Amino acid sequence: MLEYYDYIIIGAGIAGLKAAETIRQYDVSGKILMVNGEDRLPYKRTSISKRLSAGFQKEELALKPAEWYEKMTIELVDGLVTEVLTATKEVILRNGRIRWNKLIFCTGSTPIEINPMLPPLTGLYYFRNAEDVDFIRSQNIVNEHIVIIGGGVQGIELIEQMLSLGNKVSLIHHANILMNRHFDEFMAGHLLQLLKEKGVEVFLETKVKSIQKTESQVFEIILDQGEPLYCNKIIVSIGTKPTVDLAHESGLEINNGILVNQFLQASHPDVYAAGDVAEHPGGWITGLWHAAEKQGIIAGTNATGQECAFEKTTFRLKLNFFDQYYFSMNPQHANIEIDEQILHKGDKYYRFFFKNNLLQGVLMMNDKDNAKYLEDSVRKSADRELIMRVFA
Repeated sequence: MLEYYDYIIIGAGIAGLKAAETIRQYDVSGKILMVNGEDRLPYKRTSISKRLSAGFQKEELALKPAEWYEKMTIELVDGLVTEVLTATKEVILRNGRIRWNKLIFCTGSTPIEINPMLPPLTGLYYFRNAEDVDFIRSQNIVNEHIVIIGGGVQGIELIEQMLSLGNKVSLIHHANILMNRHFDEFMAGHLLQLLKEKGVEVFLETKVKSIQKTESQVFEIILDQGEPLYCNKIIVSIGTKPTVDLAHESGLEINNGILVNQFLQASHPDVYAAGDVAEHPGGWITGLWHAAEKQGIIAGTNATGQECAFEKTTFRLKLNFFDQYYFSMNPQHANIEIDEQILHKGDKYYRFFFKNNLLQGVLMMNDKDNAKYLEDSVRKSADRELIMRVFA
C-alpha cells in the first residue's frame, strides 16, 4: 500500500514553509510532507546576494532550525519530485511513490539565460541559490574584472559583494535606468552616481549580442552598441522564470506560470500554487519575497478547507547599498489612477502615490527608521493629511 500524506508541498522556499506552517495551524494532525530540492534546511534566499563576500555556514541562514520541523510534525525530505500524477493523486520521487490529498506547488523560479544556445563556459555564472554562492566564492581571484549583466536588485547587491572581494566590476543593463521595475528616475540616478563613485562602469540601454572566449580564455562580450567588453568572469542576473516543467507535465494549465484563481487553486481542484511559480488572474506574477510569503499562507489556509483570497497589492522592496538605503512600494504598474507628491529633506527623498487622497504606494531613500511606518501606511491606505503631517 502506498504511503499517504494529507498535504504534500513541493518546494521549501518561503512560500512552501509558510504553507506548511499555516496548514499546521488549521490542521493539528494532518500528515504534511515538504520536499526540499536543496542541500540544506530552507533558508532566506534574499540574504545570499548580500553575503557573498563574507560567506556563511551551511545552516546559518535557515528560516527555522531542524527541531522546529520535528515539533510541528512536518516531515522535510531532501530530493526531487520526478513526476506528479493528478489523475491518481500521486507524487513520484526518485526513491518511491506517495499518495496525497492536497498538493501545493512552491517550485519557485529559475534564472533566465542570457542565450539558451550558449554552451556552458567556465566563469559564466547564473546566481540563484546558496550553492551558487559557495561555488562563486571558491572561484574568486582578487583583481579580476567581473561583468554583471542585469541591473535589478540582485545585480546591484552582487556589485557591492564583488567589489568587496577585491574585483573590478562593470554592469550591463537593458533599460534606461537602474532598478527600473521599482525605482523612479531620481532614485535610479542617485544609485547610478554612487556606482560611478565606486569605480563601476555602467552600460545602460545596452544588450548583449554574443559572448565567447578568446584564445587567452578571456571573455569577449559583443554589445549592441560600442566596443566589445573584455572580462575574466560574468554573472548573469537578468530575471527569473517560473519553474513549471513538473506542473506542465502533470497536465495543469500553464501560461508563463501555473494558472491559479484568487484562492491560489490550480486547474485541478486539489492542487494549489504559491510564490514565484503562480500566475494570477490577469497574468500577474509577483516575484517578491513577501508576496511569496503571503501566498504560502493563503495556499496553506485554502488547502485545509478554509477560504481566503489573495488580493493584488503592492509589496515592499528594499536595497542597502554602501550605506545608502532605498525603499520601494511602487504602484505605477498596478493600473490605477494616482496623483503624486515629492519631498526632499536633506539626503532623504520621498515620493508618495495617492488615490482620492489615500496612500497607495511610496518610494523612499535614506529614512530606514520610517520604513516600517511607511509600509504599514500603504497597507492601511493612510490619509494624505496624516502622511504630510509626519513627513512634510
